[in-house]
Amino acid sequence: MKSLITLLACTLLVPGLAFAKDDHHECEAALEQLKSAQASDFTGTGHHEHQQAKAAHASGDYKKCADQASKALSHQKQG
Repeated sequence: MKSLITLLACTLLVPGLAFAKDDHHECEAALEQLKSAQASDFTGTGHHEHQQAKAAHASGDYKKCADQASKALSHQKQG
C-alpha cells in the first residue's frame, strides 16, 4: 500500500516539474529578447510588465515571469 501511494505521488510530481522547467526556459527566452529594450521602447504598460517579469525571475516565479515578459514583448513600440 505504501509503495502504491509513493508511486502515485511520484506520478503526479514528475509532470509538474516538467512544466516548471518549461516556464523557466520561456522566461529566460523572453527576458533575453527584452534585454536590450529601453524604457522608451515600450508603451506605458509594457515597461511595467517588463519590470514585473524581471522581479518574478529574481524571486523564482518563472510562470509569472514568462507571462509578464510575453505581455511586455507584445507592448513594445513598433518602429
